[in-house]
Amino acid sequence: MRVRIDGADIQTEAQFHAALRQASGVDWYGGNLDALFDLLVAVVPPPIDLHWTNAARSRAAIGARFDRLLTVIFDAIAYRGADAIIFRLES
Repeated sequence: MRVRIDGADIQTEAQFHAALRQASGVDWYGGNLDALFDLLVAVVPPPIDLHWTNAARSRAAIGARFDRLLTVIFDAIAYRGADAIIFRLES
């Protein structure tokens, strides 16, 4: 799965989850932090390439929940391995 997220377009957590739902093709993706972890570690086969550009804009708009999203992504990487989930975050 290849996901490109542009922080200029992602201003809410719901928009982030909607982008993942569309990129993954998993229509039943729950759109919450638990579902995000499950999607990354158990549902989508590797490799998962997640690239978030203009992340500072998303962080400013989403607030503290942005850091929660990153925590879940990093937890999934720790669980599955950096070869399975490639994550790039650009300001």
